[in-house]
Amino acid sequence: MGVWILGLLVGGIVSLCGQPARQPIARLGIAAGYGANLYTAQFRQLPGVPNCCPGFDGGRGTGIAVNLLGEYPWLPYAWFSGQLGYWTLSGDLWKQERIGNVALLGAQGDTVIRAAEVGHTLRASLSVGILDAGISSRFFGHFMTRLGVALGVLLRRDFHQYEQLIAPEGFVFAAEGSRRRNEYRGPIPEAPRGLVGASFSVGYVLPVGGTWELVPMLHYVTFLNNLSSVSWKPSALRFGVSLLYTLYPPPAPLRDTIYRRDTVVVSVLGLPREELVLQSRREWVDTLQVDGLPWYRTTIVEVWHHRLPRQPVLVSELALQLPDTASALVLEELEQEEAFPLLPYVFFPEGSAQLEQTRMELLTTSEADQFEEKRLPMNTLQVYYHLLNIVGKRLRQFPTAELTVTGCVSNVGVELNNHELARRRAEAVREYLVKVWNIEPRRIHVRARLLPAVPSNPQVPEGQEENRRVELSATLPEILAPVFLSEVSYVATPSAVVARATVRAETTVVRWRLQLSHDGIPVLSREGTGNPPASMLLEVPSEKLARGDSLLRAELFLRDALGTEQTAEAVLPFRRLSLRQKRAERVGSERRERFALTLFEYDKATLTPEHQRLLALIRQRSTASTRIVISGYTDRTGDPVYNKQLAERRCRNVWQALRLQGTPEIRAIGSDVLLYPNELPEGRAYSRTVIVELFVPVE
Repeated sequence: MGVWILGLLVGGIVSLCGQPARQPIARLGIAAGYGANLYTAQFRQLPGVPNCCPGFDGGRGTGIAVNLLGEYPWLPYAWFSGQLGYWTLSGDLWKQERIGNVALLGAQGDTVIRAAEVGHTLRASLSVGILDAGISSRFFGHFMTRLGVALGVLLRRDFHQYEQLIAPEGFVFAAEGSRRRNEYRGPIPEAPRGLVGASFSVGYVLPVGGTWELVPMLHYVTFLNNLSSVSWKPSALRFGVSLLYTLYPPPAPLRDTIYRRDTVVVSVLGLPREELVLQSRREWVDTLQVDGLPWYRTTIVEVWHHRLPRQPVLVSELALQLPDTASALVLEELEQEEAFPLLPYVFFPEGSAQLEQTRMELLTTSEADQFEEKRLPMNTLQVYYHLLNIVGKRLRQFPTAELTVTGCVSNVGVELNNHELARRRAEAVREYLVKVWNIEPRRIHVRARLLPAVPSNPQVPEGQEENRRVELSATLPEILAPVFLSEVSYVATPSAVVARATVRAETTVVRWRLQLSHDGIPVLSREGTGNPPASMLLEVPSEKLARGDSLLRAELFLRDALGTEQTAEAVLPFRRLSLRQKRAERVGSERRERFALTLFEYDKATLTPEHQRLLALIRQRSTASTRIVISGYTDRTGDPVYNKQLAERRCRNVWQALRLQGTPEIRAIGSDVLLYPNELPEGRAYSRTVIVELFVPVE
């Protein structure tokens, strides 16, 4: 079958006989072989052909094989292998038999009956065209092996059958007059069109030159189907030789690359890090010949810049300056006392009588026992939100005092004519004072009405919101008297310093930030883009200054367009002046006392009895050297010009009622400045106020 030459490469290794280092892409060749044909059989006669043979059980013959070969790589150790060839499978099946009582004719023409020896011969004349596909491998350098599948097409399938008289000599069959009988010729009946088989080959590879190989080999093929409808299978064993030509890819052309690099050192402003940059590149290819092969020589010429960073010039100077009369920034302690009036109203959401839905601060019984007015923050609204706790505490302190709680409604919508809702609001307040503050129920009187006695404008939503309330009144003025709180505050003198900055930059300044710090704590910061202003007025936040005497420090941070950063610093002397020091050094200062008169009637400047009691207290705390400032405010409702006029009338009425000597400073502010959030009813109520400030010299 010739395909034996196509070795299945099992771990193919380049032989020591000079196999080219290049990897082959195919092997092509021819093969020829000669050997034995073998038959396995088990039949008496061919279909439709008379035969007296007791049975054929095998046979043999000789034949040739001629093949065209091809191999193609699959794996490093295995190649696809194929062949197309012509094989002869001719041979004889023969069986000798002794028979008795056969009629024989002698030489004298006499007929005798006697025993005879005969030979049954079936001679097959077979040739086949074979296509064999398989896998070949080579091992140990020169040995090869192959497995394949053979598909054959019968080109010739003739037979010649006869029975030959062997003994006795000198006789012929009486009926035929010949020593042969049962002689038939022709195509093998019921022969298949093709054969299917398996092949196996072994061989030894002998290199011949660089590309040729001579491969002696032994090949065996066995066919799996019968030559007729009887049991008769052929096989063949061939010894032969194949001549193979190995195909290699064309040799790769020689290639070479020559680099020539020139480097120039360049200093670059603002470059963040050292770098190499390709400035130019030229490339060309020269074609040469070396031993008949093309040689492509590539030349590359490059110019590189070795760029080194150079920092831009960025210089700044910073100075802090005080007014000419000041040598240091002084932080003074100031005493401040403030009277926080109590707004005797508890505002409820629309349609609600639940105290938990108001903004009042509600305590537990244990928290109520720990409550103290002096711990309240100096914040008007925060004091107001503790109204019920302040009243509860004072009712405990004044056991003879009685309280009246009057529930009111807005008398619109769901609250129209709703006396029951007004009563439940009042009862919710009484229940809190009774359960949390343990006030006897008999001391708290519940009233209910629709609109308050002095209502806000019921035609606008803000007025309706203010009318949804519970009003408190007491038999003793101490119950709803203002809450007096005091604290020590700090004031910086002078109140501002000037920072002067000088900047010299080689590139554009993109951002600056000025930070003022004291004792390591930032107290003020300014920032912007571009160059900083040459002069900046800095308002000193007194409340953020530390209490020590360390220097006040300013830092100016700059960053330019290239990311360069620079910082300049300046310091300023600082001194803290406490109340004790001021008294010891007899340094003049003032104590501030602040009183607020609220609950002015709508669009009125008339003073109420509560106002008169507070004015009496103000007169007691004033001296001839007291400086008085009276400021009038309103809520946001109405025309701002009219509000300012109303605020001035209230301020002047307050001053007339004080009956003090001197000239006060009156500030009619109106609604230009809203003291408290005017979206809240309590914020609007507290905004309708006159504030009296007393500045009393510290001695």
